[in-house]
Amino acid sequence: MDQKVTVGKTEQTSWKTFLTFYAKIKFPWHLLIATVILSFSMTQVNLLLVPYTAKIYEGGITEANFLQGFILWSVAYAGVTFAFQLVSGFVRIIAIRNTQRNLWSKILRLPISTYDKEQPQSLISRITSDTESAVSAPTSVASFFASCYGLVMAYLEMNKIYDKLAFLILFVIPFAFVIIFIIGKLQYRMNFAINKAYSRMTSFFAERLANMQYIKTANVENEEYQSGIQASQIKYKADVLNAILGTLQTPIGLSVQYAIMIIVFAGGASYVRSGEMQIKGLVEFYSYSMILLPSFFEIVSQWQNIKSSHGGTYKIAALMNMENELLKGKFAADKDPSDIQFDHVSFTYDGEHQVLSDISMTIPHGKVTAIVGENGSGKSSILKLISRFYEPGAGEIKYGQQRLSDLYMDEWRNSIGYVSQNSPMIPGTLRENVVYGAVSTPSEEELERAARIANVLEFITELKDGWDTPLSLSQTNISGGQKQRIAIARAIIKNPNILLLDEATSNLDNANQREVMQALLQAMKGRTIIMIMHDMELVHQADHIIVMNKGSVESQGTYKELLEQCESFKTFIELQKG
Repeated sequence: MDQKVTVGKTEQTSWKTFLTFYAKIKFPWHLLIATVILSFSMTQVNLLLVPYTAKIYEGGITEANFLQGFILWSVAYAGVTFAFQLVSGFVRIIAIRNTQRNLWSKILRLPISTYDKEQPQSLISRITSDTESAVSAPTSVASFFASCYGLVMAYLEMNKIYDKLAFLILFVIPFAFVIIFIIGKLQYRMNFAINKAYSRMTSFFAERLANMQYIKTANVENEEYQSGIQASQIKYKADVLNAILGTLQTPIGLSVQYAIMIIVFAGGASYVRSGEMQIKGLVEFYSYSMILLPSFFEIVSQWQNIKSSHGGTYKIAALMNMENELLKGKFAADKDPSDIQFDHVSFTYDGEHQVLSDISMTIPHGKVTAIVGENGSGKSSILKLISRFYEPGAGEIKYGQQRLSDLYMDEWRNSIGYVSQNSPMIPGTLRENVVYGAVSTPSEEELERAARIANVLEFITELKDGWDTPLSLSQTNISGGQKQRIAIARAIIKNPNILLLDEATSNLDNANQREVMQALLQAMKGRTIIMIMHDMELVHQADHIIVMNKGSVESQGTYKELLEQCESFKTFIELQKG
């Protein structure tokens, strides 16, 4: 579906937010100050060259000290220009680097709930293309004011030469600045639209490339081709409008230029003929106009850059202003293992559809607790709340006598191992994947023990490069079951006090599933293990079982107790036997 990109009142960066943004990204202000000084110096030297330029037009190059002065200021102008280009280039490079560092740090510290609202793929363009357009404003501001200075000084000199002719130019200047303002507004909206369209296009292609196998399995290449065309078409339309805007600036600028030149030559010629002005004054007047005109064009260009940067900062500034995940707490978790207690906890992802409703339960420490229930009953949400990916909408979760929300986040997560159904892998070797997140570097013996428990050691040792085998970019050189085993080995290496298993062996066959789980339960004996399982043979081994039904705790107890009192539990067992 074709989409129209617009900028609403709520989707604009205020000037205050825009300026505050630069205070957050460690902008190289010392280099910017040098850029400002060099920018004004370049304008001033250019002004000092005007009398020499005028003498060239007048034929006064034979005058004493002309050649020395002309060479001196020409070399000075070239040197200052070179220094300006060099320093402003470094300002941009350093600012982009610092912005990307700060933005990446910010993205890593945002709560998981943020990624429910923002597509992770769209954040790619925020870190890459958006940062490049966002950081250009300060150097553009320096050039903007230096150009304003050049325009004013050139006009004052023109006014000294002949005020009547200079007065006529004042009628053009207000019109010119109205044009600048309009162009700036349009440029802001266009750059905002382009960045938004680029983000959507990046998100689309990142998603499709990551799921190319599914596209080919479903045989929908033609349909996806059309979807890709539509995704790129949005940016194409924004680029076309931006190109039209850029094209319009040339005739608008030329109209201002010719208006001033007509005033200078027509008016100047008239005053020379009437004897009110000498030809020497007209030549010098014209020479200063050759500074006034470029200064005007530079003002237009730099204002365009400032508004372009202004429009490009909307999403970045919004991300930077988001609340970080609260890592600090009031106190550390008790050293002695404790029960995890849910006290009238309710939870929703979107604020409308209740996922958990007023649940109260106790997960005993040092025991194996199994959570069973139909899909969508809230099982995985319980593990996410324990991991503090989300906070309850109502009620409290406690670890012993302490509320989870009062504990230091990093310490709490260090005490947890989490193995999910879709076990993520990182680009790198098998070794790097197994030790990922480990508090300390494990020994070879510890690595082999973890791999043996996860029943993946034989697979690793048979590989040509063993532990140093790199995973392919799409991870096609490793099966889903092997990925789950590596994830289990990763959790064992972490040596957590609490182990969360969300269908952690679902990609294994029954024999391997039970073998791995038996070894894992034995290795983690005495730790708190919370597992979501559909295999009732494994559930049978749990010390405590919680039955979920439509976001509520239907029943909890031992296997034997639930057989006697919970109809849903008996149904699960009968269905599996059948």
